[in-house]
Amino acid sequence: MAQHFRTLYWSHLKAYEECPQKYLWGYGWGDIELGRGPGKGKPRPVDDSKHHAVMGIVIQAVLEDFYNNEWWSVPEYQQPGNLKRHLIRMTKDKLAGMLPRFFIDWDKTTFEEMEEICINGVVGYLPTMRHHKLLGIYAKSEVDLQGQIANWLPVGGRADFVIRRDDTGISLLDGKNSGTKMKYVDPDQLRWYALCFSLSYHRLPDRLGFVWFRYPYDADTGEEGIDWVPFTRRDLQELVERAKKARRGMENEKFAPKPVAKVCRFCDFETVCDARIQNRAENVAKRKGKTPSLPIVDMDGVEGIMEFGFGGITESNKE
Repeated sequence: MAQHFRTLYWSHLKAYEECPQKYLWGYGWGDIELGRGPGKGKPRPVDDSKHHAVMGIVIQAVLEDFYNNEWWSVPEYQQPGNLKRHLIRMTKDKLAGMLPRFFIDWDKTTFEEMEEICINGVVGYLPTMRHHKLLGIYAKSEVDLQGQIANWLPVGGRADFVIRRDDTGISLLDGKNSGTKMKYVDPDQLRWYALCFSLSYHRLPDRLGFVWFRYPYDADTGEEGIDWVPFTRRDLQELVERAKKARRGMENEKFAPKPVAKVCRFCDFETVCDARIQNRAENVAKRKGKTPSLPIVDMDGVEGIMEFGFGGITESNKE
């Protein structure tokens, strides 16, 4: 069943391009039955610990309130220390409220560690915000960006922060709680937001950036707190073509698996995917069949410490 009406988000496009089956199992399609009813995704196996996800959700939720409730403009919070204390209190409350909704493996983390990371992420955002002037005429969080490609393909995005100022223009930002900068992110995510923004407002944003909650701005260390992502109109047009191709594949129900280790290891369905299980078995068989990279030396009864000299292998006898 065609689903022209289904909005295509970045997470959908990313999943389909990485592995069409991953998209189908994660989001469902048409009348395909996967165990949860027609058109719904496949039931997920036992969840892995979601402590990393929860911390990112909590930090973003507090900053969403900060922007959308305009806490910076509240007279009480303009007194020294008051805003910071309020943010810390809200972070603790949101973390406590969020934890019961997710599975957390407490062998992998502690409550105290999670709380500290969340508080540092929220409070650390303030110097990044001040340095990069992330307040302005318009400053909102979790902004829906909706548009249509070629009048038939609805696309959407949800920007963590949208800032408009006279001096810096319009900035679209995505917050990340990653332990390592730029390792597990795709700059095309921000370019996708730029595409959705341009379709919604008929103009391009001026800046795109990843905000690193664990690496706030620090003049002493040179940490900037944000990595700006370059983009061109050609980049956005390439995303348009990728979106069309992916949607056509979905509508033709092309959902064949594409098992690749670097993708599968982050997939919720890795343990129940026959294609991945077979792929892993084939990889193991290939590794077992490989010739060792270093030659095997036949010791032939030689005793002592073997040394590699210019003349070959020599023996240094023990005393």
